[in-house]
Amino acid sequence: MKALFQKYLQNNCSEEEFKSFVDNFLDSGKQEDVTPNMREHWKTIEDDGELPDMEGTLYKIHYSINSQEEKKIKKVRLIHYLTRVAAVLFIPLSIAFFYKFEGSKSEIIYQTVSTPMAAKTHFVLPDGSNVWVNSGSSISFPESFDKKKRLVKLNGEAYFDVQKSEIPFQVETNYTTVNVLGTAFNVMAYKSENPVVTLERGKVIVSSEAGNQKILKPGEQATIDSLSHLIAIRKVDTDIYSSWVDNKLIFRNESLTDVVKRLERWYNITIEIDGQYISDKKLTATIEYESITEVMDLLGITLSIKYEYVKDERKLIIKPKNV
Repeated sequence: MKALFQKYLQNNCSEEEFKSFVDNFLDSGKQEDVTPNMREHWKTIEDDGELPDMEGTLYKIHYSINSQEEKKIKKVRLIHYLTRVAAVLFIPLSIAFFYKFEGSKSEIIYQTVSTPMAAKTHFVLPDGSNVWVNSGSSISFPESFDKKKRLVKLNGEAYFDVQKSEIPFQVETNYTTVNVLGTAFNVMAYKSENPVVTLERGKVIVSSEAGNQKILKPGEQATIDSLSHLIAIRKVDTDIYSSWVDNKLIFRNESLTDVVKRLERWYNITIEIDGQYISDKKLTATIEYESITEVMDLLGITLSIKYEYVKDERKLIIKPKNV
């Protein structure tokens, strides 16, 4: 059977040998002889490092069909045989192709770490890098990094202390990508806000969706405009933007609008500003273990405002004190 199988693959069968091959192939009692030969042929294909070429096999079948036009009766009988064997061969060869193709792709399994509002999480990535994920944020990463890059996907805010390696580390968000080798930095990329990257040490390359790039040095912060994709850089006190890792919120001459955004995530509460002119009031303060009530009392004294709490909606409404 092995010799007949090889002659078929090499297209050297006589008419009688071909009919014998088809009969053997379709005879369920002779599958124990056929199957090892097919497996041996597939292994030969795998050793070549190439995908099975089904086109050649099917071409042989069609060629044999077309070459039998001389005798109508024999042609009908042969087509019957060939149709049956083509159907039988196509299925296992397709399966072989599928497994070979699928096996050539390495399946990447991603893990996702999410934190609810008013919480934060710390964990270690597969490469040894430390990550702190802020409230209302999530980060996805593979179970193991490949040799080309260490890619993580961020929605929200996270602080990274990256393990130094020759393999680039990449943080991908909705509007920007950060590339590093070994460094410590903070990325804030909530959906409703422009992404902000703050570098504490090392060096990073910040890229926008449009391909604009900027290199950050320690103590610099990049803000990416989500509409124009322009990147603006300024010098900052990095502690202000990474203090949340140590359970602190630091505000330095920040508008009430920006303060409210951070307080909402920190305390998991909705805060509404009733009065446009108080939105631009500036605040300088450090919040550590204060309750939301204590914080609002502080704001009342510092910014000359008042507030009311809507219990059913879990919402605070801030108003000018003289209203």
